[in-house]
Amino acid sequence: MSEPKDIFVVSDLHIGDGGPRDNFSADDKARKFDLFLDYVEDCGGELFVLGDLFEFWQANVSRVLVHQMPLIDRLAGMNAVYVVGNHDADLEHLIGTNLLAHAFFERMSGPFERTIAGKRFKFMHGHELDPFNRDGTPRWGRILAILGGILEDRKGSPLLSAGGFTEKSLLKVSRGFMWIWNNSVNLFEKSERHEKAHSLYESLTPAQDPTKIKGILSLYHNNKLCEGYDYLISGHTHRAGLFQDWYYNSGCWVGLRSNFVQIRSDGQIELYEWKKNRPVPIELKI
Repeated sequence: MSEPKDIFVVSDLHIGDGGPRDNFSADDKARKFDLFLDYVEDCGGELFVLGDLFEFWQANVSRVLVHQMPLIDRLAGMNAVYVVGNHDADLEHLIGTNLLAHAFFERMSGPFERTIAGKRFKFMHGHELDPFNRDGTPRWGRILAILGGILEDRKGSPLLSAGGFTEKSLLKVSRGFMWIWNNSVNLFEKSERHEKAHSLYESLTPAQDPTKIKGILSLYHNNKLCEGYDYLISGHTHRAGLFQDWYYNSGCWVGLRSNFVQIRSDGQIELYEWKKNRPVPIELKI
């Protein structure tokens, strides 16, 4: 029987096609992540990628996959486990099929559990319990991402790169657009028999609207009570940190952030930032 390995968890890389909308290609992020993967291999660890590995809300799916094939090949060689998120939900219905015919996608999955040191750990991206992002149907959050992509095309670089806009700034820029769009479709939504009209802000992800984080935490806690696991590890909010003694968020690799969670073979959970090519412990309360 093989020795238990440490597990390294990342999420929300949002890698794209190398164009002006691709935050991952800016700020030397790809090289930093490559060095992080070297570190995981040197530690003999397992790698879990918990969703939003790819950015399909702002780029063509096939173009992203072709451009990122060297990274996909490397992740396959590491036997990385990949959970689909909301920004790469276009792949969700390919889980369990052989349509992509690549070793990396053979380990693609939805949320799953792993028992570590006698404790039940649940791993998911986090959108699965968000009522406006869980079904993979494009909604207002995706429209906002497209709007951001148009601005990035004009700027010639990602808005969230170092020295660029923050998610909060992007929301401010987009408020006028959202108000016009929301009002223009309001009558149409109310006329739909099977779908209750909802505001554009309800459909934003916690990364796009950080005020939603507390609300989604209550959904996560209810899920924990219902299913009975001990710890939840997820991404989705782009905010690395821990809540009470049961929830850990792996953060993101967007803009200035480069976070990961390490779960040791004895069940100890630690939060890190990858900074200056080495892991730096952090302790952030959510």
